[in-house]
Amino acid sequence: MPVREFMDGAGVEWRAWEVSPDALYPPTRGEDYLAECYQLGWVVMETREGDRRVRVCPIPRDWQRLPDEALAALIPRAEVLPARTVAPRGALADASAVRSFRYPGGHAWTVSISAHPTTPGARVLRFSGGRRVIDLEEWPRDWVDRSDAELAELLRNGAPPGVLPRVPNGEDAYPDPRS
Repeated sequence: MPVREFMDGAGVEWRAWEVSPDALYPPTRGEDYLAECYQLGWVVMETREGDRRVRVCPIPRDWQRLPDEALAALIPRAEVLPARTVAPRGALADASAVRSFRYPGGHAWTVSISAHPTTPGARVLRFSGGRRVIDLEEWPRDWVDRSDAELAELLRNGAPPGVLPRVPNGEDAYPDPRS
C-alpha cells in the first residue's frame, strides 16, 4: 500500500499507511488473543518527524481518498502508539516502523524490522506477504522512507531465485517517473 501524506489543521505534516491482515506474518494473524483490529487491519498515522503516531481501527472506508481535514479528524479518536525514536548513530533503525506496499503484479507485502530467526539479539528487515516471509540481513537505514518501487526492488534483490512471481507481461508496475 502506498503512503498517503496530509497536513492537519495546525499545519503538522502526517503520513498514513494501511496494514492489512493478509500482510501480517501468518502465525501472528492466527493468534486468538489478538483484538479485532489485528484481524481486520488498521491505518497507521504518524507525524513526518515521527514524534506522534496513532492507529485507526477499523480501517475507514476509502481512507486514501478522504480530504486532509477528514483524515486529521480521525487522529483524536485513534489509539495512541509509542512515538518513533531517533536511533543513535550506529544503532539499528527504528524497530516499530511498518510499511505496506504492492509488489508489481498486485501482491501485498508488509515490511518491518524483526528479530533474526536464528541469531539472538540480531535483527532483519522482514518482508511478509501471505505465507511468504523474506528476511534481509542488510538493508538501507532509510528503508521506511523509500518509495514502493524501491521497496519492491529491495524485496526482488533479497528473494531467493524463483520465489517471487514474475511480473505479468514483463510490465513494470512502477514506471520511471522521469520518463
